[in-house]
Amino acid sequence: MIKFYCQYWVGRKMAIDAIALIRAATFACLMTLGWTLLVNVPRRYIWQCLLLTVLGYGLRELLKQLSVNLILATFVAAGISSFVAIYLAKKYLLTPKMILVPAMLCMMPGITAYKAMISFVQLGYYGYNPQVFTQMMDFSFNAIFVTAALVFGISLPTSFWYRTKPIV
Repeated sequence: MIKFYCQYWVGRKMAIDAIALIRAATFACLMTLGWTLLVNVPRRYIWQCLLLTVLGYGLRELLKQLSVNLILATFVAAGISSFVAIYLAKKYLLTPKMILVPAMLCMMPGITAYKAMISFVQLGYYGYNPQVFTQMMDFSFNAIFVTAALVFGISLPTSFWYRTKPIV
């Protein structure tokens, strides 16, 4: 296992597992490749989707390894990927959402939402249990806030560049 050590903000040493980071980015790229083929992204733009996936998902996993909150890591990764997508879209004359949306779908909290739904079904089937209710609420809020962070991160740069009226 390859680990890199970095000085983290207050002088603590944190280990970054490079193999796990590469593995996660590779599987995210496979998922993005499937989504690009499913939504008919032109073949010559698939590499841009994969580049955004490596950048976004890799940054999110890196921030998670550095003990940053999942919601904040998702927001930062989606925002930076969205800025890069707008740059690539202007350079190659395409819409940013065409290359950004398939790249960001790998960050959706599917397992967390599934666990929230299973907990909800258990509450209905077995009756009220405070532990299961707490677990359901934890998974539900986590899925909602990660999805919101992803949406706000994706839409943040477009509000800067494509605004026609001043904010104030």
